[in-house]
Amino acid sequence: MPSFTRDERASIELPIRLVVYVILTGAIIAITAIGLSQIWPGITADSMEKQIGEIKVSLSAMQSGSARNLIDSDSPAGNIRTFKITIPEDVDYLAFGADPDPDNDHNLTNTPLDLLTEGGNVIFYSSGKGGKKRIPIDGTVELREGLLDNGRWIINNFEDKQYGTVITGKGKYELTFELVYDPISKEKYTLVHYTDDLDAFINPYDPTILPNNIWITLNPASIPADGVTNADILVKLKDKKGRDAPRDGVIINLSASLGTLSALNLTTIKGKGTASISSDIVGTSLITATSPGLNPGSAHLTITPEPIIIEFNRWLFYEDEMLGGEFSTNQDLEYTISFSGYATNFQVPFIGVWWPNASIEIDGIKMGEEMIDSESLMARTLNKTMISAGNHTFNISLKNDKYFPLLGDTNLFVEKVEIAG
Repeated sequence: MPSFTRDERASIELPIRLVVYVILTGAIIAITAIGLSQIWPGITADSMEKQIGEIKVSLSAMQSGSARNLIDSDSPAGNIRTFKITIPEDVDYLAFGADPDPDNDHNLTNTPLDLLTEGGNVIFYSSGKGGKKRIPIDGTVELREGLLDNGRWIINNFEDKQYGTVITGKGKYELTFELVYDPISKEKYTLVHYTDDLDAFINPYDPTILPNNIWITLNPASIPADGVTNADILVKLKDKKGRDAPRDGVIINLSASLGTLSALNLTTIKGKGTASISSDIVGTSLITATSPGLNPGSAHLTITPEPIIIEFNRWLFYEDEMLGGEFSTNQDLEYTISFSGYATNFQVPFIGVWWPNASIEIDGIKMGEEMIDSESLMARTLNKTMISAGNHTFNISLKNDKYFPLLGDTNLFVEKVEIAG
């Protein structure tokens, strides 16, 4: 007969059941851990990709808005966007504009200064299991780390470098991005209102990789057509944003519609080349610089007639006196006639002062008349006039002559007359 107070079958079955339960529980935990280890990186990636995708689209859209002038303290705020970002636990960092670990040694503080990094239009994040992810953004976006200075956010230019913004550590962040403009560099940036304690520097733009066009400058922009005077030509390679592109060895072909060039081909040194031009023909010369694969550059040089200077350095005392000369021109052009000299005056108390006039004629035709009201050397310019090619005569005379003892005499000193195109 079985005893209800002593049943040894239960004592045997209980340890067996316990062992089975422990084994099953361990298996479930192991399967769960393995599953989570496979699922968690995917969850992290989905979370980061979604957040970065929204930021990426918004940053591109805000580039068409207004930008705050970084120098003008009264400039209104630029286009601003604020984002709430959640950094998962297994994300090592989220970086805007630069790669904080370009040498991939998992140390964010030892980037070599000579190592090329990113240029500002990229977002990075790194997670322990998923590795580093690089997300390029619109090429018009130039992300920069901000620095709060006297209540205003400016670009962090510590040690003359620019930096990206790096967020490390899990948690929730609120980041503000503002469109700003630097009138010195003429660059527009998307400034992050955040300063980290890392130096993830932006790679200084290297335009030697992608020169885009050629610029020409002339000094001076106008020369006389004497066949001797030169204008210096400076040719510079530029990138698509108008910044200097110091590439060596680029062949530049020069041409000019008028005048004589000192060289027809230039080879750039640090993105520059020089030449000169002269001309003995009056007109406007179109100077063009071309190179395969680059947008050409051009500039206009004004070539003026060589000035005709007739020197006299003599006095005219009477109206019937006249100083004359001859000159010749080789083109039908519009010329300006200038008088240089000084005069004496005739004064009547309580009435006024009289000064003489200088009258100029070319080929017997009066070109103009100007009062010379100074006792020291001065210049007067007459109206422009057309003068045909050929030989010409020139006369200058004194007008409004007045003389009375003790009151004065209106005499005219003629230094020179200049005829210039």
